[in-house]
Amino acid sequence: MVLLSDKRNASSSTIPDPFISARSNAPNRQAIALISDHGDPADIGREEAGGQNVYVRQVGEALAKLGWQVDMFTRKTRADDATIVQHSPHCRTIRLTAGPEEFIPRDRLFEFMPAFVEAFRVYQAEYHYPLIHTNYWMSAWVGLEVQKTHNVQLINTYHSLGAIKYQSVSNRPAIANTRLKVEQQILEQANCTVATSPQEQEALRTLVSSQGHIEVIPCGTDNKNFHVMPKSEARSQLEFRPDEKIVLYVGR
Repeated sequence: MVLLSDKRNASSSTIPDPFISARSNAPNRQAIALISDHGDPADIGREEAGGQNVYVRQVGEALAKLGWQVDMFTRKTRADDATIVQHSPHCRTIRLTAGPEEFIPRDRLFEFMPAFVEAFRVYQAEYHYPLIHTNYWMSAWVGLEVQKTHNVQLINTYHSLGAIKYQSVSNRPAIANTRLKVEQQILEQANCTVATSPQEQEALRTLVSSQGHIEVIPCGTDNKNFHVMPKSEARSQLEFRPDEKIVLYVGR
C-alpha cells in the first residue's frame, strides 16, 4: 500500500496532480466508483470500522483484478490522513471532505452527506463513472442524488437494515424515519440491489418493498486467513487443551 501525501481538499475544483485522470492513468480501463460514506476501505480497525470496510476494500481490489479502474470514496475523518491511498495500480481510496475532518457517529452523519455529494461530483465530472456501487443507506442517498443529474447505473449493498435494527430498539434515533425512507427508495430505484444472503433478500421483500431488482451474492472468504488445517494444530495455536470444549461463532 502506498500513501500519497497530497492532502488537498477533494471538494476543490482541482483533482490531485498524481491522478489527473483515471483515463490517462489507465487508458484501457473503465473507471467505476464505490461509495462507503463512513467505512474507510483504507482503514481497518478504527472505531466503527470493520465488516463494511473489509467488504468494500476486497470487492474493489477484486474488480480491479478483473480489469476495472476502481475508485472507492469515503469521508475524511482525520486532517492528517492522505486524500488518496493507492492499494494497487488500478484500485484506490479517495477521502472526501464533508463536514469536520473528525470521527462523527453514524446517527449524526447524515447532515454532512450533501457536502459529500458535492465533493463526489467533482470526480464524477472528471471521470464520468458509468456505474456507482453504494454501501449503506447514507451512501445510497448519495448515489440517488448523483443519479438525478448524471446517467449512471446504481448498485447498492445495505450491510444493515434499519427495518430490522429498529424492531429491537425502544427509542429510535431522530434519523430513523429518514433512514427507512431512503432504504425503500434505493431498493425501488437502484438498477440492482445486492443481498448477501437469501435471508437478507427475504427481509428486503417483507420489510422494505416488493419492488426493485435484487441479486443474492454471498460474501466471499479470504483463503489466506481462513483455511482448513488439522484440528490439533488449530487448538495448539489457540492455546486450547486437546479435550477442552469450544463454542465457536463466525459472523459479522
